[in-house]
Formats: sequence, structure tokens, C-alpha cells
Amino acid sequence: MIRYFSFNSHHYDFWEIYDVIKTYYPIGIEKGIGKGIYFEYPGIKALEKIIVANIHNQDKWKTNWVKFTNEIGLELEKPMIGTTYGQAPSYSSSVILEQNKLKHLVHNKELHFAVSLIGRFYQIYGLDITLIREINRKKGFTARNVITTSPYKEFKESFEFVEEKIKNKFPDYRIIPFSIGQLVIKGLQVRYLDDTDCSVNQALFNKALSGRSIPIANRGDSYYGIEYWKK
Repeated sequence: MIRYFSFNSHHYDFWEIYDVIKTYYPIGIEKGIGKGIYFEYPGIKALEKIIVANIHNQDKWKTNWVKFTNEIGLELEKPMIGTTYGQAPSYSSSVILEQNKLKHLVHNKELHFAVSLIGRFYQIYGLDITLIREINRKKGFTARNVITTSPYKEFKESFEFVEEKIKNKFPDYRIIPFSIGQLVIKGLQVRYLDDTDCSVNQALFNKALSGRSIPIANRGDSYYGIEYWKK
């Protein structure tokens, strides 16, 4: 079931999220094929410049993000994977907390996190993912099994550690609660996807929490961090 952007305005104020999104995306205007008025929107042009300046500029990307995440990996003593995508408006990475192998089955416990380039927001979530490899073939089958949306059980320590690191580096930023990030805004199209109605997470971060590969199951508190949005 699609859940559209809405919130209890008597107790919470999420308007900053919507204001940032409408600043950079022409809500209600279809992207279409090729060049159109969507691409003439001042926010889209500004967004492109931000991505070029912060991601395509390798020196700035390495200074602002790669160095930061490498330090996290060293302190956790875990492998770090860069997941920043050149068209999405965020820095992002994941850390492999645990890997289990059984014949042709690989199971990873990963902590994913991202910091938006167009607003003072970040996201963190745990992910259990499995890969089944076919015998004598490079081909495999991947499944995302469950998302952990808050510091919960085996993800608790690493979740809180990474969040503290993000807060120290980006002190004015707030976490987007998982349930809020998955809300859809009707008429919102992002440049790097073909989806007609995109989510808050797709607009602010990347496509990692979208598509059929995302598990329905989640554990933990899906509204974790909502207290930072109280009026």
C-alpha cells in the first residue's frame, strides 16, 4: 500500500523536508523524455550543480566523505563499501558488520547510511541480505531479507556509533525516520529514476530503499528519531 506524505502537524513539523524537496524538484511536472520544462526548473539546475561540485569533484568527495567513512571502517574494524551514486543527491556508504558463508549461500549484515547534499538530513538502517551462487557460474541471486530501522539488537552498537559520528561531522543535521522517508509525494519525479511518484528517501538520498527488491519486513522502531521533529 502506498503511503503519501502526511504527518500530525499538531505535534510534529516535517515541513522542512517538503520545502527542500519542492525547492529542487518541480512537483507535478512530468520529466518526460529528453529535454523539457522539467529540466528548465531552477531547482533541477541548482541540484545538478550541487552534485557536480560535491560528487563529481573527486577531491571534494574524498575530503568530505571517503576520509570520513574510512575512519569509521577502521574504528569498527569492518570493511567499508562506498555506495555514492553520481546522479543521486547524497553521500552514502555501507559497512559489512558480519558475513556468513555456507556452501553457495552468503549472508551479510550491513549497516547503510547516507547524508543528503540538498538538506540537513541523514539516514541509517541495517540490512540483512543473502546471495545464492550457482555452481561453476558467476551468476547469483540476491535477496534483501529484512531492514532494521533503529538501534536494535545486533545492530544497536554499530548503529549508535555511526550516528554519533554523523552528528559530530554534521551537527545541524537530523535523521529522517524510516517511515517518514518512505512516504511518497504525488507528482514528484527525480532525475535519476523513472518512477512517476517518488518517495522522500528517493528525493533526498538515493534509490536504495525503493523497488521490488526492498523487503516488506522491517524490525526495530520505524519512527526512530521522530523526537527530533517535535514542535
